[in-house]
Amino acid sequence: MSQISFHLSLSAIKNQLSKIWKTIAFSIIISLGGAGFTVLVAKLTDNPIWKLVKDPSDVRSFPPYIGLLSNWGILLWTTAAAICLFSAAILKQQKASNDTFKFIAVSGGFSLVLGIDDLYLLHDGMLPKIFNISETFFYILYIFAFAAYLIYFIPQILKYEYLLFFMSLFFFLISRKLFVTLPFFHQFISTGDVLKYFGIVFWLAFFYRTALYEVSLQKKRIQTKLLDS
Repeated sequence: MSQISFHLSLSAIKNQLSKIWKTIAFSIIISLGGAGFTVLVAKLTDNPIWKLVKDPSDVRSFPPYIGLLSNWGILLWTTAAAICLFSAAILKQQKASNDTFKFIAVSGGFSLVLGIDDLYLLHDGMLPKIFNISETFFYILYIFAFAAYLIYFIPQILKYEYLLFFMSLFFFLISRKLFVTLPFFHQFISTGDVLKYFGIVFWLAFFYRTALYEVSLQKKRIQTKLLDS
């Protein structure tokens, strides 16, 4: 009971506030920004605000399991992004090599962009309508962006368990009927989406193992330095 009283004491609260006031301020800014942007979108699209803050299944009155695999894919994209970005922050703090930090950080950002794109159907729905540009343009833009990513980071990718990465890439390509076309592909409407989900799973597997390896390696290096000193 005395420990609980100590942690809830005024001095303990003041001490905690002195450490986290920047985090509190940043959290408030993010919260207000998200709420404000939602209100802005509601105004621009002439929708009532409640339609933008509630779950889509409540708004459209469909079962919550509709879009199940697509939602899982988005969760896996954001999981990969969170793992990479959090690991990048740790690696930066532990002064890992700049090449490793950039690879993990950029991969996290790329995963986040792809997850947001999937969530809001940006390249194949929203952006073509907003900019009045063909969907093909955004596909080409993504291809160039991914090609640049691949060319720049291929030395880093090959340092790790790259079979997972290239299995992911293989599933992404055949899901879009590029280079390889599966037998009877056109007979099943959902085939491409299922194969894309496989690709996301392998993408997450690669970056989970890569980030874990690098963070563990940096931890061992720090421990070795401490022992030597």
